[in-house]
Amino acid sequence: MLITYSDGRAVEAVLLARSGEAMRVAMKGADDATEFRRINGTWVSDDCEPVRIEFEWERMEQRPTVSEADCYCSPERAAGLIRLLLTGGPVLGEDASPQLSAEAAGGPVMICPLRASAN
Repeated sequence: MLITYSDGRAVEAVLLARSGEAMRVAMKGADDATEFRRINGTWVSDDCEPVRIEFEWERMEQRPTVSEADCYCSPERAAGLIRLLLTGGPVLGEDASPQLSAEAAGGPVMICPLRASAN
């Protein structure tokens, strides 16, 4: 998170605990944890100084959404990717003749990134 004071000074911090309208944070360069309280919608430091608190997920830039059309490739490219997965060998170029045929798919083949499953 980023904590910005009214004088413009900004300090990185890590949230330690939060309950209701209070939070304790570990601020970069500080030896002790600091507590902030939200009063009438404004975060205030121990010294009664108003601060702006930006959580990391608020600071992250928006990434474009991947559409289904972004996941399609030619049958030849799909065959090369499948070969790479099965054999660990290099992907064949678009003009090479793949050992595994994606023609059976009847057109373009959709290849989407896999997500790791949570254990």
